[in-house]
Amino acid sequence: MKRLLFLLTVGCFSVLASKAQDQHFESTPLEVIDKGWSTKTIDNVINGSFGIMLERFDQTWPTWMVGSIRNTMEQGLSKEVLDDETELTVTIDSKNGYVSVGDGGTDGEYMSACYWNRSNGHKLLAVLLGKPTDPCIEVLCTYDYDPQKKTLTPEPDILKGYRWGDKGEFKQIFCKLPKKGKNVIVEDWSGDDGPVLHTFTWDGMKPVYAKTEPYVFDDGLNDITVSFNGASPTIKDFVSALLSQRDETDESLNGLREAWGFYKNGMKQMPGDDLIVDVQNGYVGYVSVDTDDDNTNRQVIECCYWNYADKKHKLVAISNDWYMNGKPVVGQYTGITFYKYDNASRTMKVIYPDDIGGITLEAPQGTTATTHALPRQGKTMIYTYYIPLGKIEKKLMWNGTHFVYP
Repeated sequence: MKRLLFLLTVGCFSVLASKAQDQHFESTPLEVIDKGWSTKTIDNVINGSFGIMLERFDQTWPTWMVGSIRNTMEQGLSKEVLDDETELTVTIDSKNGYVSVGDGGTDGEYMSACYWNRSNGHKLLAVLLGKPTDPCIEVLCTYDYDPQKKTLTPEPDILKGYRWGDKGEFKQIFCKLPKKGKNVIVEDWSGDDGPVLHTFTWDGMKPVYAKTEPYVFDDGLNDITVSFNGASPTIKDFVSALLSQRDETDESLNGLREAWGFYKNGMKQMPGDDLIVDVQNGYVGYVSVDTDDDNTNRQVIECCYWNYADKKHKLVAISNDWYMNGKPVVGQYTGITFYKYDNASRTMKVIYPDDIGGITLEAPQGTTATTHALPRQGKTMIYTYYIPLGKIEKKLMWNGTHFVYP
């Protein structure tokens, strides 16, 4: 199956490796774990070793992910690739007390876990389970290990004040357990002023809130060089610049990247893929349809640009939408990203809608998903909001400095 990764937020389609599938038949749905873990103490934890604590967690709340972790640990491996195509990989870092399983660019389930030694002789175990789609959910299970009672007792308020189960297009909060060090980082995408990072530092007993700071992209997305010949770049130059970013944040473009390579080499597209490159109108459109025994998945990526009235800048937009069986799905990487291109420096940087100016759209109450349509001709883009009674379209037109209602 082709990789599908999506920007703001990645509906759900789990890609499981053949080795992981042996565990999948007994997997507990994450929604069930989310509702039940905080009220269920795990007993008969014979010691506080990382492996034993994970074993008892898995016996209580079995998942293919923790099962894969245990299998790799039992083999004495520090890393095991379960699927070469999706790069589904188990990582075991015994020295730092950290394990994880995840893929390299699909919307599959993921998991990580770590533990801390508490100042009272106990341990704090954290197990993070998530899937970015259908529904987007992330569950952070935290337990106190008592060596006298041999129990793992839930401590659901370790990061008190953050709604781990409240995931949606407009309230996205994701936890990063420490592979090294002791700090927990929370990525918070729910604010109106762009994403922020909350840092929780270890105080000997638990992670304690320390600071909040803007999410600063250090992966090149804030300063992308656009290479071109001639007086000014074309849509092909902008797309090539975007696809040159190979970091984790842009894996949603893997399908387009492959199709772009075929296009540049004059080759036919893969079955199910369609690519439109309209240089005259400054538009690129990519559609990928992939069908398996259970689902038909369709990814739609569009890219276009508009000129600023000052003739010194351009506004580049790239949208990313995903549909499962004809219905729009909200994922970790769906949405529209804007870039402001500067003629003088020949670079473009991410720019947030609020910084563009003009009208900022708000989703109608009850919105379950949003899709986007960028114009192949003209200057008007369309947001489509899906609500229980149907859908609502809202249009925005570029006027040279900001967006207005047409």
